[in-house]
Amino acid sequence: MLFQRLASKVSVLAPAKINLFLELLEKRPDGFHELETIMVAVSLFDRLEVTPTEASDLILDCAWDSGQLARATQLGHSSQLLGDLPPQDSNLVYRAVKLLQTEENVPHGARIALRKCIPSASGFGGASSDAAAALFAASQAWNLNLPIDRLSELAAKLGSDIPFFFYAGQLGSGQAIATGRGENIEPFPGRRLDLVLIRPPGGVSTAEAYRRCQLPEVPDSSNKLLASLKSHQSTSMPRQLTNRLTRPAREISTRIDQLAKICEQLDVVAHQMSGSGSGYFAICRNRVHARRVAAKLQAQNVGMVFPVTTCGLQSLRN
Repeated sequence: MLFQRLASKVSVLAPAKINLFLELLEKRPDGFHELETIMVAVSLFDRLEVTPTEASDLILDCAWDSGQLARATQLGHSSQLLGDLPPQDSNLVYRAVKLLQTEENVPHGARIALRKCIPSASGFGGASSDAAAALFAASQAWNLNLPIDRLSELAAKLGSDIPFFFYAGQLGSGQAIATGRGENIEPFPGRRLDLVLIRPPGGVSTAEAYRRCQLPEVPDSSNKLLASLKSHQSTSMPRQLTNRLTRPAREISTRIDQLAKICEQLDVVAHQMSGSGSGYFAICRNRVHARRVAAKLQAQNVGMVFPVTTCGLQSLRN
């Protein structure tokens, strides 16, 4: 995440993520899956601001970014392309700040403004990134200044993907391998990637995708991909990527197969669904290639299209 502490508030840009690799290892007794995934933060951002107040109330103002909403409306499927925004009490941002307030016995409250650009139900991690940003910003706004380990401990109570975002943007490399339910994070210094994200009309329920998935007899290995990301050699990226949730997502949304066929014809380095879908991504050779691929995808009216780069300390320096 990218953050700025101002006189009266803390402002954070919360990045999206993609899963370059996602394998399921076993079903746990608690109903979750033991998994291994390589996550990468990318430069598509929600904007969150936390203003501390003397009163103890928490007030969340959550809406789509006006430019993003206009763009989706122009494409003719705004609700299908952007997804739903949950009401305050069930919004992960509100629940995250409420948890922090309770656990740290904070007597004050906050006004929270969230303007979203990351489509929901896309596998791009928008809600999880927003929750991480909210925990970080509220900790700063209330002068708690909690360490990342403590924020990650709180985040893991709310969602498996959330701790990853404490290692992105100004806080880390933005590339990590995650295990357990996804909450055990091992960051690594990977190379910059230029990509195109696609959000087709209609999302995929994460719970439904996991309910339909089947465990592999022999799990795929992430070793080759991990070595490629650490090598800084663009020619070493494997063309075939793994996401064990692709098969059940294809049963739910026919858009996944359509996007795979289109990307196959675009001369990209590799392509795959992110998370539980329906969001899709294509890895491109460089920034110019990414813009060219994005233009071709937009011309085919496949949905919302975003040319992006990886979002970590190394990317920010380049």
